[in-house]
Amino acid sequence: MSGLIGAKRFFPKPATLVVAGILALAGLVIGGWMLWSALRPPPAGFAPTSGRAAIPVGAPPYVLQYTIDARSRRDWIYFRFSDGTAVSAARDSLDWDLAFRRTDALTNGGDTNPDGLGGAVDLGKIALEEAIAPKDGYLPDVPHDDRGLENPALHKWYSYNWTTHTVSSRNHAYAVRTAAGEPVVVTFVSYYCDDGSPGCITFRYFQPQRAVGSLGSAAR
Repeated sequence: MSGLIGAKRFFPKPATLVVAGILALAGLVIGGWMLWSALRPPPAGFAPTSGRAAIPVGAPPYVLQYTIDARSRRDWIYFRFSDGTAVSAARDSLDWDLAFRRTDALTNGGDTNPDGLGGAVDLGKIALEEAIAPKDGYLPDVPHDDRGLENPALHKWYSYNWTTHTVSSRNHAYAVRTAAGEPVVVTFVSYYCDDGSPGCITFRYFQPQRAVGSLGSAAR
């Protein structure tokens, strides 16, 4: 008993207990988030289109869908609406209408190619079939100090979730003017490939003049 005389018992201070509790809770949250990230299914995606754009299931006959492989961080991949497919082209040519590289998108006009008539306008969150291409208001491509060339209307076609680290479409419709100045209405569907990897951009579109023709044929 004499050996215990004068011994002091240690009691943690309230502030210490609070900090320990916060750290423990943070550890549980981070651990749970990491486990959820590892086990969650990959975002829905599509395999790159091997041929031409096709009518997606359930869509009107004038709406086409295409998945372009834009996984390269260096090379731009070009798409031409008249053919409904990706094409090999030079950036300063008139042989393409949209260019993709990861989440970036360019039109064939402005500073990207002064000889092209390309441009784009954000029509807002509206169903593709209800969107109407305006006669004017198309923004040309311009240089950005940090991002390089971009089209201001298409730059924010997607949103990034900092929690899940995934890219998703904002579900806006866009009017895009081709290199020749013809209007096309576009919406973005997905940024992922069928194996879950990022960089496969799936988009739907229709050309107003062809849509009118398709509706007229259906009525007859």
